[in-house]
Amino acid sequence: MPRDPRYKPYRTALWLLYFAVIAVALAVVVTSVVRNLRGPHRPPATGALPTRAALRVCVTELEALHAEQNERAWRLGDEIGEKDAIQRWEIWAREWEQRVDDLADRCRLDAADPDPQGFGGRKELARARDAVLELHRAYRAQVNRFAQEEANLARQAAGSLREAREALARPPERR
Repeated sequence: MPRDPRYKPYRTALWLLYFAVIAVALAVVVTSVVRNLRGPHRPPATGALPTRAALRVCVTELEALHAEQNERAWRLGDEIGEKDAIQRWEIWAREWEQRVDDLADRCRLDAADPDPQGFGGRKELARARDAVLELHRAYRAQVNRFAQEEANLARQAAGSLREAREALARPPERR
């Protein structure tokens, strides 16, 4: 049966409403994903820019955070067979990221105002911070991928080694 031409404006309006609802829902989902990927909103930095001595301290702190990150990543290789190693890594990673954010706030690495002292160093330190964070994201991606795909192999290997050690510690059987 052909459609009644009298209802064509209503059908058109319903189709437009249908597509509008879908577009709004899609926009809400995309906005939510983008906000989640960006992380929490950080207010602009306020206060005086750090001095050269303060920036030296900032560099030392960033180097220490970088060294801690590398040491923790290598230590995870020894701990990976333990039951809660991945969860401990995730907790440590979130705390470490917060300390990097605190350093960036203290050292005003993201401040847009020009450096009145003229000695610079903030931009370079901000680039160094970004490189350290990029390495951290790579470490986290590898840990998450390993946890999803191969962590059971590490647990099996650790369990087998534990059983072998226990078997060797038992007294010999008498015949």
